[in-house]
Order: sequence, then C-alpha cells, then structure tokens
Amino acid sequence: MKKRILATTLAAILAASSLAACGSKTEPTETTKADAATTAATTAASTDTKAAASGDKVSLSLCWWGNQTRNDVTKKAVDLYMSKNPNVDIKVEFTDWSGYWDKLSAMAAGGNLPDIIQMDYSYLNQYQKSGQLADLSEFMSSGVIDTSKIPESIIKSGEVDGKTYALSLGSNAPMMVYDKAVVEKAGVTIPDQLTMDQLYDLGKTISEKTGAKTLYDGGINMMQIMARANGSHLFDELSTGKEDSMKIYFNTIEKFAKSDASISADLLAEKNPDVVETKPIIDGTTWNDLSLSNQFISISKTAGRELGITMFPTITDAKVQPLYLKPSMFFSIAESSKNKEEAAKFIDWFTNSTECNEILLAERGIPINTEVADAIKPKADAAAQTVFDYVAKVTEIATPIDAPDPSGKGEVEALGKTVSEAVRYGDATADDAVGQFVPEAKKILEEAAK
Repeated sequence: MKKRILATTLAAILAASSLAACGSKTEPTETTKADAATTAATTAASTDTKAAASGDKVSLSLCWWGNQTRNDVTKKAVDLYMSKNPNVDIKVEFTDWSGYWDKLSAMAAGGNLPDIIQMDYSYLNQYQKSGQLADLSEFMSSGVIDTSKIPESIIKSGEVDGKTYALSLGSNAPMMVYDKAVVEKAGVTIPDQLTMDQLYDLGKTISEKTGAKTLYDGGINMMQIMARANGSHLFDELSTGKEDSMKIYFNTIEKFAKSDASISADLLAEKNPDVVETKPIIDGTTWNDLSLSNQFISISKTAGRELGITMFPTITDAKVQPLYLKPSMFFSIAESSKNKEEAAKFIDWFTNSTECNEILLAERGIPINTEVADAIKPKADAAAQTVFDYVAKVTEIATPIDAPDPSGKGEVEALGKTVSEAVRYGDATADDAVGQFVPEAKKILEEAAK
C-alpha cells in the first residue's frame, strides 16, 4: 500500500510540476514568434560565421532520454564527431523517459533548452506551437542537412504547418517482446499478432506451466492502439468526450488485473516497465513486454538471453489494423540556440554518416538514410537484425500513424496512469475509470488548446 501511495503521489507531483512549468510562460503571439525567429536566426548565423572565421570553439549542448545502451553508443558517437571537428565541443545530458519531459519542460520555462533536443512525435506539436523549435527547412534547402537519401514521407513526419521542426532518427513500430525459452517450456506458440483475448489465455497457460506472469501495463500507447483498432483516434475521441475505445481499454485493464496469471499491481509499480533496466521481463518475472521496436536491442542486451518479437496485440474483431510505423524519435534544434548551423551539421552527420551509424547500429530505429541502412544491416548483431526484419514485416501491413498529439498530451498521460492504477489495485471499476478519465481528459485538452 505504501508503494501505491508513493507512486500515486509522485505521479501527481510530476504532473503538477509539468503543468506549472508549461503554464508559467506567456504564449507568444504569431507576430512575436515571427520577430523572435528572425532575430534568433540572424544572431545564430552571425555567431556561426564569426566562430568559423575566428576558429573559436563552438559549444553545443545535446539532451536525450535513453537507457545505458543508448547512452554508451551516443556518447561514443559524439566523441567521434568532436575528434573530427576539433572546433566543436558538445556537452551531453540524458535521463530516462519517465523524467525526461518534466526536465525538458523546466528547461524550457527557464529559457535554457539544449541546442539539440531529442524530440518525440507525441510532443512535437506542443513545443512547436510554443515557438521553441527552430525551422530546419533552411538547412535542408541549403544542403547543410542532406536529405537526398531520405524518403519524403520520413521528412514529412517532422513537419508542422508545412515547415520541418524535427528530423527522424529512425523508424520503429509497436511490438511485443517474449522470452523464447519460457514460451517453449510452456509448449505454446506465439502467432504473428495476438488479440488481447489470446494474450490473456496464453498468459494463463504460461503461468500455470512456468510461473512467469503476463504483463499488461496499459498506458497511452495502449490507449492509442485500442482506439485505432476500434476504427478511431484517441485524441479525437477524448476531445469530444466519446467513451467507446476507453471502455474497451479499461475493461481490459480490469480483466488482466483480476487474473492470477498477471503481474500484481504492487510488483508492477516496483519494477517500473518504463525503464529498460527494471522491466519485469529482464529478471524473468514476466514472460512478455509491450514496447516499441527500437527498444528491442537494449532489452535483449540487458536481459542477456534470447528474446523474440511479435506484433503488438490488437482487439478481437478489430475494425482496422492498429499497427503503424512511427518515427522512433527526432532531433530538433532549439529556437534559442546561438549555434543553429553547427547543430544542423551535427544532425546531418548523425543521420547520414555510415561511420556514425556503425556505432549506433540502429539502437534508435532503422536508419532513415536508405544507403546507410543497407550498409549497416550486415554488420548488425542478431538483435538488430531481428529489428530490421520486424520493421520490414510491419511495413507490409501498417496503417497511417495518428497526427502528432495535441498540447495537453502529457497531462492526459499522467491522468491515465493514475486512473489505470486505481483499476489495477481494485480501487475503481472499469466503468468508474471511464467516467472519471474521459471527462477529465476532455477538460485538459480544452484548457491546453486555449
């Protein structure tokens, strides 16, 4: 019980701090944004030119979320870049996903965003609308960022209102990871794509024969999958107060929570599946994990045993195939950066250099430069090869991704975690959860849109 209270309190504090950080700044008018962008661009260009002419050291800051595998390969790549560009000094900073967005929000509120920001598709709109991201189009047009070997659809994934504010670092897709040895011991076969009902039934069999539990942790990604499978989009439903997909979602949460074959609420809170190193599949507590394909390499490496991938589950009688290809993450440049062109040069190298990607080896997803992807695939280890093959399979059946999430997404996600936890602990029924979550989420989105 103490763990539950602590987790719920912490979620509330984080949500409140995020709201305070976002709400403390005054939203700029379109005129102010335009003036600020022009002034910043002029200043940045002047700074870059002077630094290049004088040979002075150019300082950049780079911030990302990740696990230890990502941190290690990224720092190694950054060190290589600095050795090739001795006039550039890059200071790096990283954290795990669960704390990244609160940290970034606080940095934005303090006016000290890093020059290069690892950005997620779901937060792109929020940061662009507040005028905090630089337009990368000029660097693409000038060739500073070479896009000649990058598919147009990938470039467009970083666009908002016809301008490019982020460049994808790789392609990935929702996946389910499973422990091959446990599945074999249980004598079951994992199909290419389970339904939630099949996941429930298989989990019972696996638990009875091996003791390993089933993970069904829910979360915003699961909500979106449920809505897509139901022929809709999550934020379209929530913005209108529609309950259809959320009834499916919370009923499924409740169904798994009541099963002895599922990981308990206390143990799930203790393990924290949002962090690779503590995911319950790592120590064998669960036989499965629900994640995104670019995490497979680090999950496999951390687990230290052979894992498999199958497609993210769907619902029985799904109206639409819910799987999609997603930009694994982006790099954006802060509008406040004084060295935008140098930041753009680093992004170009990170994206288009085979030498760099031989270090990264698809840890952030399949490289977007097609020639680079072809070059590194033969050099990738078994786990990376599995990701290459999985993304290729999803490509054949994927449906278009949802539009970037609206402002307020972070608060909706925090609310969803709290309400899902209440259902998991038995403090609320699925119907209670729908009745609380949908109207509160609608209100959050309305307030954020003002």
